[in-house]
Amino acid sequence: MKTARIIAALAFAALAVSGCTSDTTSDREKAQAVSGDQQRKYDKAVPFPSADLNYPLDRANLSEYLRRNNDRNRISYVYLLSMDAKVIAYYTIKGKVTSVSSQLLPQDDMQHPCSVSECWLTTDSAGDDGTYGGNEPGVFFFTTSGALVTWTGDYIQSDRPLDVKTPVSLVAKVGD
Repeated sequence: MKTARIIAALAFAALAVSGCTSDTTSDREKAQAVSGDQQRKYDKAVPFPSADLNYPLDRANLSEYLRRNNDRNRISYVYLLSMDAKVIAYYTIKGKVTSVSSQLLPQDDMQHPCSVSECWLTTDSAGDDGTYGGNEPGVFFFTTSGALVTWTGDYIQSDRPLDVKTPVSLVAKVGD
């Protein structure tokens, strides 16, 4: 998380140092160049295994995890757990489970309140919804029928249905 903030701050600083201009195309190209550099760093840090498989097993596992989690058509099975670890609900979902606290935009803004080049101020930026402050805790996902489910407890996600031996206590009626 701290690394992401530092990278976002450096990206913002790089754009700020390059000067403000009314040419939004130029600004957009600069932002895409920074984004492209970041993607190349990700690709170098966790490359997909090649045919020779000279990567440590952890790297291969992370690559496979990322590949599966970024498949928007992936079908998974989510089991919501009570505080005593009993399955209280079961869903078939499309896509992935996502944190409610996930944010697409940088979490910090860099401001330059004075004319000294070392004078930068970091402030919280607005969330993706345009508001300030944290989100409620939890995760969310979309069922295969399109329902949005938000959950604040523990869960298990699997690529295959699991053989649950205890009765499921919360059952949602589909279509009502």
